[in-house]
Amino acid sequence: MTLQNLSIGKRELQKQQVRERLLAEALYLFSEQGLEKTTVSDIVDRTGIARGTFYNYFTDINSLFDALIESLNIRVKESIQQARIQSDNVYDYLYNTFKNYFDLIGTEEMIRFHVVNQAHIRQSSYQSEIIKVIVKNLNRDLKSDLKINAFSEKYEFLLLSYMLVGAPPELFLATHTTDINLSSEQLATFLAKLFHKVLME
Repeated sequence: MTLQNLSIGKRELQKQQVRERLLAEALYLFSEQGLEKTTVSDIVDRTGIARGTFYNYFTDINSLFDALIESLNIRVKESIQQARIQSDNVYDYLYNTFKNYFDLIGTEEMIRFHVVNQAHIRQSSYQSEIIKVIVKNLNRDLKSDLKINAFSEKYEFLLLSYMLVGAPPELFLATHTTDINLSSEQLATFLAKLFHKVLME
């Protein structure tokens, strides 16, 4: 490896570290005060990164928020893929997928982030390319790999895939904005039972 290649590798690593730092501090600020009350000045003050450097990574605070949602959705996609590998049957696939999701967003900071930014998360998520990939993969799994027979029309599998993606965050928000205190296991079990019954009837 040449000295130039080492230099490029080091620069790329530094850029990645700066981006990750911006995302981490953004998660904190969005969790504490919400997207609408968070400014670029807040982000640069908290990170110590120059304002000009911020704009090398993001065009504005909304693009930073969207990038944060995209990074979370990538982790959701990976957890679904892992659940698919680990599951021997439809129920386990559903349970493991939902459980992994609830574990991922079940920290105190993530709970605050979701409660404070509900509308923005919905809007950003449904425009997310990763969510479209997740829906496409679920659609494929339901139609072919899992051999679901309860539905026959293509649009039914598509709608079902969107329901599988949309139901967990809504249930998560409903339980965390009320006095319902349920564990990841309880939420995952409920959704797995519900969708398993629908899929296997």
